[in-house]
Amino acid sequence: MLPLKTGLIGCGSFARGMHVPNMIASEYYTIHACCDLDEDAARAVSETAEAAYFTTDVNKIFNDPEIEVIVIATWHDSHAELTIKAAEAGKHILCEKPMGMNMAECRKIATAVRANNVKYTVGYNRGLSPFISKAVDLLTPENDKRMIYYRMQAPFPASHWTHNPAVGGGRFIGEGCHNFDVLCELVAAPPVAIYASGGIFLDPDVVKIPDSASVTISFADDSVATVLINSKGCADFPKESIEIYCNGKVICISDYIKMETFGFEPNCKTTLEAKTQNKGHIKEIEQLADAIINDKEPPSGIRQATRAACISYKVNESIATGKVIPISEEEYNL
Repeated sequence: MLPLKTGLIGCGSFARGMHVPNMIASEYYTIHACCDLDEDAARAVSETAEAAYFTTDVNKIFNDPEIEVIVIATWHDSHAELTIKAAEAGKHILCEKPMGMNMAECRKIATAVRANNVKYTVGYNRGLSPFISKAVDLLTPENDKRMIYYRMQAPFPASHWTHNPAVGGGRFIGEGCHNFDVLCELVAAPPVAIYASGGIFLDPDVVKIPDSASVTISFADDSVATVLINSKGCADFPKESIEIYCNGKVICISDYIKMETFGFEPNCKTTLEAKTQNKGHIKEIEQLADAIINDKEPPSGIRQATRAACISYKVNESIATGKVIPISEEEYNL
């Protein structure tokens, strides 16, 4: 069964920079075919991966009996349709975030994945990073509510297609879902309410949907997590930082390359530093392979992916209405 023959749909910069090198280096995968609307892009990735072929016809990927896994790394508005077609073709799926553009798409995806008994992962890799995993291990014995602050700042150009609500969904559906997923992984209790305040901080003549906000998620155990998502950030300043406060103890994670803890040992600060930034991408594909081979639950599956998606839709609703928006487990337990 190994390596798993993989079809790549979408040969843009993220796939080229992350999934392609990771899968080439992995014992679990071999990239069998590459597909993109841009034939030159498909050809280039195919040559890099030494794939069997490249194509602009996505149906060739779905209909190829040798392909076992499909990786979807396309613009966001195509994720639902491609995921459903992949599931109906009996292929296991790694789809980049977001899961879908709305709850109706998420429901259709869940139905297709379960009906065809395939493994399905959405690319919420940050929750699989070593430092987030370590933080969860440290927090699990602490029987107390948590306060969390997550900063996500970087220049995110107004011209980027993610800001187009029709194809990208906007910053919160298209990118912020990553942050919402991490916050939910750091708190054992389910989210119960969302409040967001923000708006358009980039060029309003170009961007027509809120691009920056402070988002607060309240949880059933009275934990509170806030994420600042700033699209008009500074490239010279670190992109991501997480501070976690729980039971008189503190965890600080800086750009997924450094982690500091305070109070877990008396009068003791500990520091862990990685040689390179690790946001969990390799662990993500390894766990998906393990799920396929050994019939286990895949990482970031339907429930987890729908939870982050549901929060992202409610963030836009909260900004638009100025109201606290409730969320229940029934909404994302599809």
